[in-house]
Amino acid sequence: MKVHYCDEIGCHKIIPFDQRYCDQHAKLHQWQYVDHKQAYKHYNRDHRDHQADSFYHSKQWQAVRNAVVNRDYYCDAVDGMVIKDQDLIVDHIVRRDLCDDPLDPSNLWCLSRHHHWIKTKLEKAMLAKPNGKGVVRHCSKQNWIKYIKEYETRTKTKKN
Repeated sequence: MKVHYCDEIGCHKIIPFDQRYCDQHAKLHQWQYVDHKQAYKHYNRDHRDHQADSFYHSKQWQAVRNAVVNRDYYCDAVDGMVIKDQDLIVDHIVRRDLCDDPLDPSNLWCLSRHHHWIKTKLEKAMLAKPNGKGVVRHCSKQNWIKYIKEYETRTKTKKN
């Protein structure tokens, strides 16, 4: 019978050749064996914010989103670079759950996926602090641009 070591780094258990991980580590890597359609259905059922999902699929949102994209000429608000439609995110400057009118075009801007990821990360950090909602609610477009650029500068200097 053919055998090999468990693929988990540092594990030296010998297992049958038709298994990738030992019983202990197989549980940690179950997600690798899940059908992606099933995983997506599970995420939609148990984790997705259904209220936000219905908002972003509404005809009103689609019309406002298209207007904002055309207004901003498919350009990222942080660096002015043109973004492909699949990498473009129309984002609320003041979070949707904290603003008065989520369809107000003056509260919307275009961001690349990368800049949106940074903004979301910074937003979560701000919201975790006392009075975080107040800080995020009053953050202007210029402030966000400054914070995102500062974050990029900090991460670039850490890499070098």
